[in-house]
Parts: sequence; C-alpha cells; structure tokens
Amino acid sequence: MKPTPEDLQQALPPILSLIHKSEKALQKLAAETWQAAMLRENLDALHLARALMIGETATAPATYQNALRSLASMIQKTRAAQPKFPAGSAQHTLLKNRLQALLIAEEMIRSMSKGGALPPGAQDKGS
Repeated sequence: MKPTPEDLQQALPPILSLIHKSEKALQKLAAETWQAAMLRENLDALHLARALMIGETATAPATYQNALRSLASMIQKTRAAQPKFPAGSAQHTLLKNRLQALLIAEEMIRSMSKGGALPPGAQDKGS
C-alpha cells in the first residue's frame, strides 16, 4: 500500500529527528568503530528515505538494498523498545511515531527498488 500525502507529511518529522539525533551521536564515536559504521549506514538509509519523501529519486539500485537492511534493523529495534514504555507515555508515543515513519520509509524504498514510482504527495524532482 502506497503512503498517502498525509502519511508522508506525518512521517517526515520523525525521520528528520532520527537524522539529527544520529548525526549528533556519530560525532561522539570513533570513526573506525563498528558502531560508527552501523550509524553511518543507518544515516544513509534515513537520508534516502527523506529524499524520497520530498520527491528526489536518483540513486543506485544497490543503495536501496543497503537502505532496506538498515531500515529493517531500525524497525526491529524500535519494535523491541516500544513495549518497555507505558502506552500514552511520551517515550511510547515517540517510538510509535518513529516506527510508523520507518515502515513508510521501508515501503517507499522497497517500491523504488522494484522500479516503482513515488507516491502521491512526494513531488518528483528527478534529481
């Protein structure tokens, strides 16, 4: 199911938040560590998701596959963390919104990797 324009509008802020938080965390890690490498891969996936959400499409097919692996990991970790917080709490809501955004990003990237088009609401800038 393709995301609606409203889905994209709601998914973009959590993706941007994750990018910002990940970039800050990356600055604190030594560049050669596995944690920094994983965070860089996650950031690549998040930047790709953001680009697709705003209508940018040009990227190599291998990039989509790498992004899908990173997103699958982020989705798994978010799903595992969410039950640790009471429903209605700020943390639970944050993780719920983050999970929804990651699932939308995953769907968009999966669709693009199969030659699909951008969903309505993501304006194709053809960059």
